Amino acid sequence: MTFIPRPRVTRTIASATVAALLIGSLTALPALAGPQPVEPVVAGDVLVAETGSADQPAERFIVKFTDRARSSAAERGKAYQNTERSLGIPVTEVGATVDGATVLQAAADLTEEQSDDVVAALESRADVEYAEVDVFMRPTAIVPNDSLYGAQWSLFEPAGGMRVDTAWQWSTGQGITVAVIDSGITAHSDLAGNVVPGYDFISNPEIAGDNDGRDPDPADEGDWCNSDPSSWHGTHVAGTIGALANNSKGIAGVAFNATVQAIRALGACGGYTSDVAAATLWAAGGSVPGLPPNPTPARVINLSLGGDGSCGPTFQASIDYANSRNAVVVVAAGNDNSPAQSTSPANCKNVVVVGATGREGSKANYSNYGPEVDVSAPGGDASTGRSGAILSTLNGGRYLPGAEDYGYMQGTSMAAPHVSGAAALMLSADPSLTPAQVETQLKATARPFPGVCYTGGCGTGLVDAAAAVKAVAPALPDDDPQPFSDVPATMLFHREMSWMAASGISTGWAGPKNTKTYRPLTSVNRDAMAAFMYRMAGSPTFTPPARSPFADVSTSQKFYQEMAWLASTGISTGWAGPKNTKTYRALAPVNRDAMAAFMYRFSHDY
Repeated sequence: MTFIPRPRVTRTIASATVAALLIGSLTALPALAGPQPVEPVVAGDVLVAETGSADQPAERFIVKFTDRARSSAAERGKAYQNTERSLGIPVTEVGATVDGATVLQAAADLTEEQSDDVVAALESRADVEYAEVDVFMRPTAIVPNDSLYGAQWSLFEPAGGMRVDTAWQWSTGQGITVAVIDSGITAHSDLAGNVVPGYDFISNPEIAGDNDGRDPDPADEGDWCNSDPSSWHGTHVAGTIGALANNSKGIAGVAFNATVQAIRALGACGGYTSDVAAATLWAAGGSVPGLPPNPTPARVINLSLGGDGSCGPTFQASIDYANSRNAVVVVAAGNDNSPAQSTSPANCKNVVVVGATGREGSKANYSNYGPEVDVSAPGGDASTGRSGAILSTLNGGRYLPGAEDYGYMQGTSMAAPHVSGAAALMLSADPSLTPAQVETQLKATARPFPGVCYTGGCGTGLVDAAAAVKAVAPALPDDDPQPFSDVPATMLFHREMSWMAASGISTGWAGPKNTKTYRPLTSVNRDAMAAFMYRMAGSPTFTPPARSPFADVSTSQKFYQEMAWLASTGISTGWAGPKNTKTYRALAPVNRDAMAAFMYRFSHDY
C-alpha cells in the first residue's frame, strides 16, 4: 500500500511508506462500506492440544532407603511385606535409579488414592528416606495450543513454511528484545504479555494524530489516508514476531518467548526518514536529544517500511550504529515487483533484506528483487484466497482503534518479521552472535526455493529457521534437541536444562524407551547445588578452611568442600546472621529448573 496524505495534511508526507498489502481482517469490510457484523473466525484444520496425563499408569514407585536397608535385601523385603499386609498391594523391585534409590512395580495398575497409600506406607518407615510415584512421562507437544495456529502455514508447512515449529525445539526467543519500528501498536491480549515499553517518534502532530510530537506512548492512533482505512500494520507485524503461544487463543509468534518493543514512526499516510532513523538509533540504545534512554535496547530491529530513493547518510548512520551495538536490522525489500536497489532502506548497507514468497514457496508477484535481497520468507499471496496470506494480530477499527482482532495481510512487510523472529531465535540460542554472523547463517542455511523465483534476485533461498538455529546452538546435541522428555521447548528455562544435559552436568533419570527425565520441579537442596556448580567449574583444586565460613555448615558435613568453595569464590555469600556470622541454609530446597538457570548464567560469567 502506498500512503498518500490525509486531506488535513497540507503537504506530501510519503518519505517512508509501509511495505505491505492489506488483505482484510477476519472482520473484513468491503471497500468504502460502513461497519459490518463480525464474521466468525474460521481458520481451518486447527490443531488440538494434547490430552493431559489423567490416564497415566500409576503402578511404579521410587523409594530411597537408608544406608543399612539399602545394602540389605532382607531389610527392604520387610518394607514390602508391610505394604502388602496393610494395603493388600504387593510390590517387587524392578530396578534402581542413578542415585541409589530402588524402583518398585505393583502387581496391577492402581488408582491415585492407592498410589498415595503406597507412598505413605513406605515413607512411614524409619529406614526410608523418601518415596514417590515413578511418574509416567510423555513427550510434550511442541505444537502450540493456540486456536488459530492451524492457519499459520508460514510456520510449519513443508512447501512454503520456515520450519519454525522444529526450531522451537532449540529456542523460543527467550531473553531477546525485538523492536518493531512501524505504525505503533494497539491493545491486544495475544501480545500484551510480551510487550515492553516503547516510544512514539513521530515529530509532526498532524501525522501522529495524537496532537503532540514525540512522546512515550507508541499506541497506534490510526494511519488512515484519504479514503483508505487504517492498516494497524504495526500490530500485525508485532504478532508475527512475538504473539503469545500456548494460551489457547489466537496465534503463536515466531519467537513467542521474546519481548516486542513497539516504536511508532509511521502515522497518517506514512512518516519521515528523520523520525525512522532516530527510532532506529534509539531502539539500539543510542542517545536521542530530549528523550530518555531506551531501558531495553533491542537485539533485533524490524523495519517493514520503505520509500523511493537512495539510502541517505542519516539512515545509514543509524543502521551502522545499531550494528555497532550488536543489533540485527531486518528490512522489507518492497512491494513494487521491481529492483530493490531503488527502495530505501532495502538499498542500505548492513541490513538483512527480505523478499516475499507465497504458500507454495515461489516468489510473490509483488516482491522486489535483485542482488540487494539477502533471503526470502513467507509474505503471503492471496491470489487464490485470503488463507494464502499471513494471519496475525490486528485491530477491528476502521479508522480509529476498535476491538482486538486477527486478520490476513500480505507483503514483504509480513516476510521481514518472520526473519526478525528467526534472528531472535538464533540470538536466544547464542547471544554472542554479531549481526554479520546472524546474516551469514540465515543465508547459508536457507533452503532452495520449493517453487520458483522467476525474476532472479530472491536471495539465497527460503529461510529455514530450524537449520539456522541449529547451526548456532552447538551446545545442544545434534540428534537430541529435547534431551529430557519432561522438558518441552515451551517450558521456562528449557535452554538451560538442555544445556545441563549437553554439558554432562546432569544426565537426568532413565525413562521408558531410552528416554530421560529431568524432573524440573523437583527440589534440590542447596548443598547438592553447590556440588553441581563445583563439578561444572571443573572440580578445581581447593582446600577448604579448617573453620567453616557458614555458621550452619560443619566441616564434617557432606559437600562441605563445595559449599566452602562457593564462599571463597564469592558466588554465594550466604545470609547474614547474628554477630557477623553467615548461614548457607544447606538443606533449603531449590527447584531443579531454577538451578539450571542459575548454573547456566554462572557458566557464562565464570
